[in-house]
Parts: sequence; structure tokens; C-alpha cells
Amino acid sequence: MFKVLVVDDEPFMIEGWKTMVDWHGCGYELCGTATDGEEAIASIKASSPDLVVTDIRMPVLDGLGLIRAMKEELGVSAKTVIVSGYSEFGYAQEALRYQVDRYVLKPLVAEEIHRVLLELAGPLEERRLAEASAGREELAAAAAAIVGVLKQGGAAAVAYANRLLGTDRQSRCRLLLAESTLGRAGGEALDSRLGSLMEAGFRQGLRAFAFEETPGQAGLLVLDEAEDGGEFEARLEEAATRQSWPLHGLALYCSGTACGLDSLPELLGQARELRRRAMFGRRAGVHLFRGARTLPEECRPQDVAARAEQLVSAIEAGDETAVRRSVASLLGLLASGDETGEWTAFAASHIRGELLRRFAALEADPAAGSEWTRRLLRESRPDAAEWSRETIEALCLRAASLLAERKSAPARSRAVAEAIAYLRAHVRDKIQLQALAERFGLSPVYFGQQFKRETGCCFNEYVHRLRIDEARKLLRRTDLKVSAIARTLGYHDTDYFTDKFKALTGELPSAYKNKRKGEGYADR
Repeated sequence: MFKVLVVDDEPFMIEGWKTMVDWHGCGYELCGTATDGEEAIASIKASSPDLVVTDIRMPVLDGLGLIRAMKEELGVSAKTVIVSGYSEFGYAQEALRYQVDRYVLKPLVAEEIHRVLLELAGPLEERRLAEASAGREELAAAAAAIVGVLKQGGAAAVAYANRLLGTDRQSRCRLLLAESTLGRAGGEALDSRLGSLMEAGFRQGLRAFAFEETPGQAGLLVLDEAEDGGEFEARLEEAATRQSWPLHGLALYCSGTACGLDSLPELLGQARELRRRAMFGRRAGVHLFRGARTLPEECRPQDVAARAEQLVSAIEAGDETAVRRSVASLLGLLASGDETGEWTAFAASHIRGELLRRFAALEADPAAGSEWTRRLLRESRPDAAEWSRETIEALCLRAASLLAERKSAPARSRAVAEAIAYLRAHVRDKIQLQALAERFGLSPVYFGQQFKRETGCCFNEYVHRLRIDEARKLLRRTDLKVSAIARTLGYHDTDYFTDKFKALTGELPSAYKNKRKGEGYADR
């Protein structure tokens, strides 16, 4: 569908555009209306229409002034149609000067408007295909420039990449490498997973470019990364957990930060070092660079890996004595030659990642949230920047307690489990608790109590959460208006939908959509 903005200061004309024209039948969607040129400019900035249909005579800023502002000030290349009740040659001349695509006289004739729309659809589709092709070519050129800096280096390669990426010597950079731990069978679409990861957890305005440094290994150059290291790492881990990375045989190696593209070889070396120091083997999950380390000579990687696995097993078993013993055994092995405590911190980071993987494996209901995973993330990061035996032991004991708490929770009843599956499959339908309870032969009161006991929230709130999750997808992936999304999801009152969306996400639907449209990563 092509997006259309209609601009006219007469309400009955606006109503005519809404009711007389078969927009969808011609391949268009009416994405908005405006009553004068200044209001139209704000709408154009917000929705980026493919076609602007405007009256000539309007207050504040007339139609020709609007088109002039679009072309000369905003640089907008949307197709334009002038509509006027005046057939003077002067208007037509002025319209042609600004390369207006069509000039239509009032009163509106539906057949004539449909013919104009169909005539413009071909050029619009050609331009869309050309822009998509150009976008792919730009991304491919950016990826080649990044690989050129990594493999060849030199001032010329850096200068060329700076021109393509819009960077300079002050641009903060970070490199992420991703690979499958399952071999080539699990290596498809790594760049799209990297993009999803960045979208799931990071701020508006952060830019990222994908590249392939070696076959089967996807890379991501992250630019303008203004968050400090601790915040970046915490958000990366949370995003990876939400995306279930540890469950999909994927490993992510994340470098530190540096300024300027000439630092990329060094950052690549950091990411590669994370792969090389495989003291725990190539495990799925997030690996963060915290400085160069050398494993003490007395430590064999397989011994360290075995003791780390013993510790995790003790945590899963809930055996406090075994946990304390395993912590002492692991740290005793690492103590030799670890004067700075770097290897101890690295071991703690690995153990923490393994625990998150175990917790993610227990996730049965994403809509109910991962509160216990968030609790571990929140409670397992010591106030000081250093890990000690005491903080590691406290982490492991707390994790054992949380895992035991989670495992001891009563299993989800068949009725509630099937109800959740039904809700997910029919999230856009009107669903009532009473009808769903009757489906399973239960009283609505008992079913509602059981549902809240096993999901942690009441039935209606659970349905709202599912619908708002679906709304977020539609806002990111479609050009539907907020009101249309509200109707699609069963909300007949757009204001009520907006209130629910803000209550569950912390922002308005329009702000969420604009922010997601502003974010960029390489495979989008």
C-alpha cells in the first residue's frame, strides 16, 4: 500500500476524500488529513507519505507553498496532486514549475480520482523498488568498506569508510561478532538476529551496520554508542535473554569501545580473543570483553570448564554445601597467577551467563514476564566493580534459591495451558472469560482464580498484555494508523487503547512507532 496525505481546509471535502475514494482498491492507504499547509508539513514529517493531494487555496500556507516547502526545504520526493476549483492557466503554470504530477479540478469525480491514482501507482512502485535496491547497495557498500578497514587498514580505507558511514575520528565504535555453535546448520540469518537484538534492547538513534568478516560469522559495527560499558553490557544481556539467544545455539562476542574507524582492527582483535580463550568451550550466550587476560599456566581449560559445570550442577540441585565447595574449588584453581582478579571476574561472568541460560530454559510464559530472570540480573551485580569469593558465592546461593523456588511452583494445569495457547492464537478476537471457562467445562469464578494463580495476573490484564505485544509488532512492521491497530485488536475506543499501551510500555503508541522508525540497523 502507498500512503496518502490529503490537505484541504474544507471539512466536507475532507469527508468526500474519505468516503468517495476506494483507496485500498487502488493500492493506497489514507494515512492522514490536514487543513492547511503548515499542519500538512508536520504530518509529512511524521508519516512520510508517498502521495500528497492538496487543495490550492488554503489559509496560512497554500497548496503551492506547501509543495515548494516539500521540494526545497524538506527534500521530500512524494508524488503530488493539486486539486482546485479554479482552472486559471496561472495555477497550472505554477504547478508545473514545481513538477506537480497531476492537476485535478473540483468538483471531485470518483472515477477520475481512481484513474489518477492508478496512473501514479506504476511510477510509485518503480521508485519504491529503486529505493530498496539503492538501500541494499548502500548497505553492501558500507559492509565492504568495514571489511576493507579490517583487512587492509590504512588512511585511504578509513577515509572512504568515514564518507560512507558518516563517521569521524570522534565516533565511538564497538564490534559484535556472532556465530552458531551448531556449525553451518545453525548459521543462517545471523545478521537479522543481531538486528533483532539491537532493536530489542537499545536506545533510539544508535546505528549499526552488518558485515561478514569470515563465512559463517556475522559482524555488527555499532556506532554512536554513548552508554557506559556497564549499562551497555547489562542491556545486552537482558536483550539476549529476551531473544532466547542461549537457547538457539548462538554465541555473541562483544568488544570494548574506541573512537574512530581506525580502531576497528583492535576491536576485532578483542572479539576474536573472546573466541580464542575458550576456557569454557564455545558455549552459546553473550561474551563481553573486559581487557586482555592470560590463563594461568597451572590451569587447563578443560579443568576449569569441569569445575564450572560442577558448580552449576550444584546450584541446580539446590545443595548449599556442594555450592560452597564448588566455588572454593573453582576459585582455588584460578587463584594461581590471578593477582588482578581478572580471571575470577571472567569466571563469575561465565557462571552468571550459564545461570541465565538455565533460567531461560524454564521460561514457559513470556507474556507473564521473566521476573525471576530480572531478579537474578539485578541481584547478581555487586556494588563494587570487582568480584570476590563472597560475591560469587552469594550469587550462586541466591540462584540456587531462585531456581528451587521456580521449580517448586505447581505445574500449569491443562486448562490454563490450553487457554493461554488459545489466547495467543486468537489475540485479535473478542474473548471473554466466561466463554473460555465454558470451553473447558469450568465455572468462570474458579477458572479466573486458577488463571491468576498460575500466570500471576488476572484474565483481562493478561489479554491486554498479549494485545499490546501484538500492537507493538504492528507499529514496528506496518504503516497502520493507531486507530486502525486499536480496532484490529478489539479496542473500539482509541483513547482507551492508548492509555493501556502507555500503562504497559511507558510511552504513547505514536511515540513508540516514531522511535522504532528512527532506529536503524544494517538488515532493515
